Amino acid sequence: VVGTRGDRNRGDGSDAGNGGQNDGQPSFPLDPKLHNSFWGLAYTPYGAIDCSASQANVTKDIRQLSQLTTRLRLYAADCNVTSLVVQAIQDLKVNVSVYAGIYVHPDVESYNRQVALLDDTLKAYGTSHILGVTVGNEYVLNAPSRGDTIVNATTWVNSRIVDYKIHLRQLSTSSTNFSSIPVGTSDAAGTYLGDLTTVADYLLANIHPWFSQNTYEQAAWFSWSYINNIVVPMVNATWPSPINSTTLPPQLLQGEFGWPTGTDDPPLGINPAGSPAGIQGMQRVLDDWICPSNRNGTKYFWFEAYDEPWKSMYGGVEQHWGLFHTNGTLKDITIPDCPHD
Repeated sequence: VVGTRGDRNRGDGSDAGNGGQNDGQPSFPLDPKLHNSFWGLAYTPYGAIDCSASQANVTKDIRQLSQLTTRLRLYAADCNVTSLVVQAIQDLKVNVSVYAGIYVHPDVESYNRQVALLDDTLKAYGTSHILGVTVGNEYVLNAPSRGDTIVNATTWVNSRIVDYKIHLRQLSTSSTNFSSIPVGTSDAAGTYLGDLTTVADYLLANIHPWFSQNTYEQAAWFSWSYINNIVVPMVNATWPSPINSTTLPPQLLQGEFGWPTGTDDPPLGINPAGSPAGIQGMQRVLDDWICPSNRNGTKYFWFEAYDEPWKSMYGGVEQHWGLFHTNGTLKDITIPDCPHD
């Protein structure tokens, strides 16, 4: 689910847009607690649900997040969030690119609306900061809760991916080839993920040890094992092209991985493995995951940048996954310090 809505914003952003780059260094002050160690971060701008997102606040976020990563994953295009993020990147002259998102619903109207907003972004800013467009997030996983079937949901997502690829070709001009933008999708790393391989250029597999009966001590090992021993063979087995085909299978990335630091409901603050949500758990998972993943070549998006108070409607740990509190204050954690590719 995309967006965030809380009772506070992340500062007034009064100096937003004034950042620059001189001799390869940002002109804004750097936070010594932050290190550019994350391959990617999942990011939802403040106000992306009710369209109260402002350029000032997004620019303030990008100033902070550019010190942690060079890649951001967005979830939807509503409320013009993609343009706000790319504008902030350009204003600050920071080395950050974006996997944009189209959040898929059962209706075509919401899809068309987001396509139009992304058109505005691409026409205004070009493709230099767009690494891909992710069509859908856990749409297949959530099919039963909508009264839908896995088969119908898979067919709908695949049709949106194909439609968007055709749209990018039609949007292309003699000067800009928008069809070069990879188009992928994201879902939980369940058995149905393989059914999304036929049309996607990349797959974001969301793997959450918290929900998979793992302790925080087991989290990193579980995720590496699951993606390499289950997800990769499954994707390879369902890839339709012959082994000697010049058509490559979709790139596989870990779409979400993290650990919550709190809960709205104390009984739900301990997962089925008996491991609690908390700072200690997040720190252990950060330490076990970030630098080893960077060394072994895992491509991942840490979930997530900021807490999302609007998710309190779901209860439990849902709003408590951020590295930062909603107001932009870093939680009581130590960011690992190691390079990523």
